Amino acid sequence: MKGKLTVKSIFDNDEVIEYATDATVGIQNGTLFISYSEDSESYANTSTKIGVSKDVVSLNRFGQFPASFLFSKGQTQKGKISTLIGELDVDINTQKLNVEFGKGELHVLLCYQMIIQGGASTCTMDLSCTFGGNR
Repeated sequence: MKGKLTVKSIFDNDEVIEYATDATVGIQNGTLFISYSEDSESYANTSTKIGVSKDVVSLNRFGQFPASFLFSKGQTQKGKISTLIGELDVDINTQKLNVEFGKGELHVLLCYQMIIQGGASTCTMDLSCTFGGNR
C-alpha cells in the first residue's frame, strides 16, 4: 500500500536533516516494512527499506552508498556504511527505541550512538509514516 514518510535526524544535537517522501508500506510476519527511493542529488538511484517491529528497527540502504543498521534498545549491534573513502564497520548502541503503531500510522523515535573507528556520534531519528486511508 502507498504511504507518506517523514524522517527527521539530528546528529550530535546540531546537524538536522529532514526528509519527506512517498513510500510503499507492507506487513510481513508481524514486521512493518517501509520502502522508498532517495531523490536527492547525492543519493540518486538509491533505495531504502526500513523494517519496524515492537522491539527492533532495521534500516538497509541500497545503491551508491549502501548501509545496514539494526537498532535494538539497550544493545549494541554491528552495522556497515559506505562512504566516499570506502566501507566502514559501525557499532550502533541504541539507547532509546519507542515504537507506536496506530490504525494507518506509525511513529518511531530512536536515540543511539554511532561508533565508527573509536569515535562516537549521538544521533536521534524521528520517523513518522501514514498509510492506507490515513494518507
